This record gives sequence, structure tokens and C-alpha cells, in this order.
Amino acid sequence: MTVVEVLSRRLADGEVVVIDGGMGTELQARGVPMDDEAWSGVANLTHDQVVREVHEDYIRAGADVIIANTYAAARLPLERAGYGDRVVEANQRAVRAARAARDHVADRPVAIAGSMSLAAAEDVVLRGRPGPKGAELLEHYREQASALTEAGVDLIALEMITSASFGSPALEAATETGLPVWLGVSVEVAVDVHVAPLDQPEGGLDDLLDALLGSPVSAVTVMHSVIEAVEPALDVIGHHWSGTVGAYPHCGDYKPPEWIFGDITPEAFASASVGWVNRGAQLVGGCCGIRPEHIRALADTLPDRLPAGARREPAA
Repeated sequence: MTVVEVLSRRLADGEVVVIDGGMGTELQARGVPMDDEAWSGVANLTHDQVVREVHEDYIRAGADVIIANTYAAARLPLERAGYGDRVVEANQRAVRAARAARDHVADRPVAIAGSMSLAAAEDVVLRGRPGPKGAELLEHYREQASALTEAGVDLIALEMITSASFGSPALEAATETGLPVWLGVSVEVAVDVHVAPLDQPEGGLDDLLDALLGSPVSAVTVMHSVIEAVEPALDVIGHHWSGTVGAYPHCGDYKPPEWIFGDITPEAFASASVGWVNRGAQLVGGCCGIRPEHIRALADTLPDRLPAGARREPAA
């Protein structure tokens, strides 16, 4: 049975599956410099041994899914960092680091997700410079999806999807691989208490999901969002999607190119995660600012299965 088949069976049986924590922020915490243009994407070319060590620590902490360090390894940020001729290499070295970590320390099936994100379309260091659009953007996503697939990821995790303008081409490129695809949305709770895509308070998560869920996905996750936004976002997702859902929020703030860590304790993070499971989240972990000790506490705290009444039907 393949890793993906094991993961699918676990989800179909109602089990709770642990995802890892932040990758770029953990690299930063271990002294890896964050690139002024491509954040953690360059680390695959300069510090891939540390990338591997981070994955190993998350697996030891209890992660059943690790996400390769490819969030910011798309063409746009790497070209701006001066590595436009090494896009495929950066993605494939990231996956090799994840696979080596799994081979070295995993004593159970551990899935590897390849991250594709808004970094392919928008300025990762928040300088407001325009990125590719339309057919050009689709080709950028296809380039990354192909590199990840050839390197051997088990699934594609779309991350920080806040707009259909880049979410649609990202989904198209990801689904063309034939691998399972997770749609990861990032949200905020606006002043009128409606749930909106991150940094778009006038928008609505309902509209975003309506626009994107016509494409086949295996799971919908709320990720890279403040912890307080997770439960209301899961409620909104539940109105649009009856399949597998997940949650892996962040803690802290981004001051380009570095992350300012928050102060949530592992125990407090694990306690909050129980509420997400009670709302049906089967895929549970953390994003930026969440470290191996948080994932260890989460793995020790979460129930093995969804509680009665929270069960969802897995996506086909």
C-alpha cells in the first residue's frame, strides 16, 4: 500500500492526521538567513541539510505529513533573488531533503506534500510589485508542479490561496499532475465578523470557495491564519465542502524578510487544536511560528479519531 493510500484510508476511517509546523520560520530560528527576495526558497540551494534536519524533527515530533520547503520556490521569487535558472533544482532539492528525512527517521508512513502558493503570483516580501498573470502564471505553476511531481511528492498542498485570480491557475496546474490536491485558504475575521481572505477584508471566504471548489480537491484547509480565525473559517468551509478539512494556523507576524515569533506555548496550541477537531478538522498542524515542540504537544493531545458528530465524508 502506498503512502497516499495509507493516508486516504486513515482519513476515510475518521482518523486525525498530524501535519508538521512552520518550515521557513524554523529554518530562520536555526540561523538560516531568509533571502530578501525569496524568503526561505533559497535555503534549498544553500542549506538543504538544515532543511532535512527540520523535517526529521517534525517527524520525530509526530507529524504524519511533512510539507516540502517549496512555498517560496516558485519562479517569481527565485528570479528576483537571482536564481531564475535554478527553479526546478530548488524544488527538487527540497523534495529530496524531505524524502531523505523520511527515509532516515520515519517508523511509520509519512506523506510528503509539495507546496505551491501565492508566492508564484505575488510579491513574497510585500513590496507591491506586480507578478505574472494569466497564461504566464499558469505556466509558472505548471513548472513547479512538474518539478515537485518528478521529485516524488505524494500530494500537492496549495497554500495561502486568497484569490481566484491565482487560485484557479494553481488548481489547474496541481490537478494536472494526477496527485491529490489540498486547497489551503488563508483568512481573517473582519470588523463586521465575516470571514474574509487574508488582507482582503472586503471579500468573503464564501465567494472564494464558490469560485474554486468546482475543481477536484482532496481536502480544504485553513492555514497561515491567526488561531482565532480557524474555528469561524471551518464553519464557513463546512457550508461549501463535505469532504476532508484541516487546520494549520500561524503564530506571530511577518516583517520581511523575517518572522517575528509569537509566544503561544505548546500546551496552549495543543488545547486550541482540540476545538478544530471538534469542528471536523482531520488534518491538524501549524504554519509559520509553530515549532517541533508545538507539534509534539499536539500529537500527544489530539484524539485518534474525530468525535461523534464531527465526522465528514472523505472526498473522492
